[in-house]
Amino acid sequence: MEARVLRLLIVDTSPDDAAAALAALRPGGFLLKPERVQDLGGLQQALARSAWDAVLCEPALPRLKVETVLETLQRAGCDAPLLVLTREFSDEEMLALVRAGARDVIRKSRLGRLLPALERELAVAAERAAHRATLEALEEMRRKHRAVVEGAREAICYSQDGMHVDANRAYLALFEYESTAELEGVPLADLIDKSDQGRFKQFIRKPDGAPQEFVAVRRSGARFHAEIAAAPITLNGEACLQLFVTDISKRKAAETRLQFLNQRDPLTGLYNRTHFLRVLEEALAEVKAGGAPRALAYVALPGPPPADPAAAERFLLLAARALNEAFGPDATLARIADRDFAALLDAARTDRLSALCEAAERALKRHAAEVNADAGDGCRIAGLALDAGAQSAEAVLNALCAADAGAAASAAAPAAVDWPARVRAALERGAFRLMYQPIVHLHDDGAGELFEVLVRMVADDGTLVPAAQFMPPAEAAGLAAAIDRWVVRHAIRALAELRRQRREATFFVNLTAAGLEDVELAAITLRALQETRLQGRHVVFELDEAVLAGRPDAALAFMRAVGSLGCSFCVDNFGRALDAAHRLRESPIAYLKLDAAFAHGVARDPVAQASLKAVAEVAKSMGKKTIAKGVESAEAVSVLWTFGIDYVQGHYFQEADSEPRYDCAGEATLSSEVSPDWVASARKSR
Repeated sequence: MEARVLRLLIVDTSPDDAAAALAALRPGGFLLKPERVQDLGGLQQALARSAWDAVLCEPALPRLKVETVLETLQRAGCDAPLLVLTREFSDEEMLALVRAGARDVIRKSRLGRLLPALERELAVAAERAAHRATLEALEEMRRKHRAVVEGAREAICYSQDGMHVDANRAYLALFEYESTAELEGVPLADLIDKSDQGRFKQFIRKPDGAPQEFVAVRRSGARFHAEIAAAPITLNGEACLQLFVTDISKRKAAETRLQFLNQRDPLTGLYNRTHFLRVLEEALAEVKAGGAPRALAYVALPGPPPADPAAAERFLLLAARALNEAFGPDATLARIADRDFAALLDAARTDRLSALCEAAERALKRHAAEVNADAGDGCRIAGLALDAGAQSAEAVLNALCAADAGAAASAAAPAAVDWPARVRAALERGAFRLMYQPIVHLHDDGAGELFEVLVRMVADDGTLVPAAQFMPPAEAAGLAAAIDRWVVRHAIRALAELRRQRREATFFVNLTAAGLEDVELAAITLRALQETRLQGRHVVFELDEAVLAGRPDAALAFMRAVGSLGCSFCVDNFGRALDAAHRLRESPIAYLKLDAAFAHGVARDPVAQASLKAVAEVAKSMGKKTIAKGVESAEAVSVLWTFGIDYVQGHYFQEADSEPRYDCAGEATLSSEVSPDWVASARKSR
């Protein structure tokens, strides 16, 4: 065992007494390095020359008292313990020496106590040194923390019992205060709008780390939207609350604008079809629950439209104005197709449905004369009362669109084709086919060949029936999950065959709401992957945004189950519902496929471009890859590339095919040796 070095300073005039003290210490295994001094000058020189671990002092020196030795040690910054060695002392003398700062008093006739006393004091001295080092490190951390807090762009404050105790410069500037002294004694709740104070007090009473949004109040009284996160901490030994405040006014304004764009038709300003169906679904649910009756009106303008595009747009604007006049401000009015409109009427107006439809027709004819004298003739208007037996909003609207002019149709009327029976027969025969449409990467990220897998039903005459025709009745009849199972099994087998051909392919497989809740689908996926020896990372399950929003628990359970196999996830029709972005922020979803409306007209429509840019920025901030679908022109591709969209899909590149052909990559990727024409124009526009 290595000997411990002990640098020992002995203040004594007797060499024999010093030697006796050293002899008493040798059993301790120390490597002794002693020095003896006998006056103040020698003591000062010894302290200046070296550092010492302990000091032994004789109290009876004629010109050097113990108190003087202690004062000299303190001035020199020496924290070594001092032990007094004396021949005789009274209890009063011992008490005086200890009060002066001596660590112990030992009789020279009992030096056996010296070694344990010194070892004890050396251990205490080591603890004091460690404590000092810890305090210094803590102080350094406090200085660094303060520097970080002061230099942070985020507004940060500290609160105790709901009152401000400290804040950084960013916080003071945000709330228009000059100094922390002005904030002292100001309750946190005073900086929150009264409408949010109750919720805010509950928030700081039980902070869980999750940020919440509040309306905050500046010193001047100006209000702004703030996102606040709170966490309990200890500050100067006291329990406090640390708050991070972010001004999100610009983001809220952008979100409000984006929500408006997502809900509205850009030409007429009326609601679009997607939002109207959502409102109609809610109204239908209220009727089914026994709520007040509601009515629905459908208006189809006669065609063809005026030859002049400007006149055609003018006529649509006039038609929107006419319908607003006829149905009144309480109606929810939407443009559901190019020249089709729909209105949801409240309970007070359902008994006047026929009269309202007639008024709408008269108003249309009156306004149509400004553009085309015949444009109002042949206008087709139908209305119906919402039926509690209707299956869905889409079914109600489709039934009304198919009704004769002015006739009230029943949403529960039987379909001309018995689709459920045809779907069951197709499932028994396996009469479905997979179709593949490429998803093209704009920036060559090495993802290989991406395909969306679409399903078609084979009719008796061999023609392929699109999913939009047979899937809604299949969902209503409870057959959608069975179709999903068929699609998953056959898609994985087809993908495995491509991988065996050494094609770096990935399939995007659509799921319905029923498939999402199908407890067997995850097991079917696992078996199919095992049978084909395919890695799950090559399969991306695509979920509609509305389905994900309506069944968040089922979606999370499915993503956990299938995600454990390595599969990824994509949200289809992203951007229709603004609150979906908040739900997706921490989800395991890798891709966001934008609603097709974002790509339509984006080449020339600045409103559509602003909407697309906002959605792309939201997706990028969440770290998700973006896919634009419904791309129909090179000009649209150019704009999409400029806004940083990752992938594109549409008929401009390639229509869905029964074979997974990927012949279009060179038309979009920037890595091709010969760049397509739109690349140069896109680069100039950046």
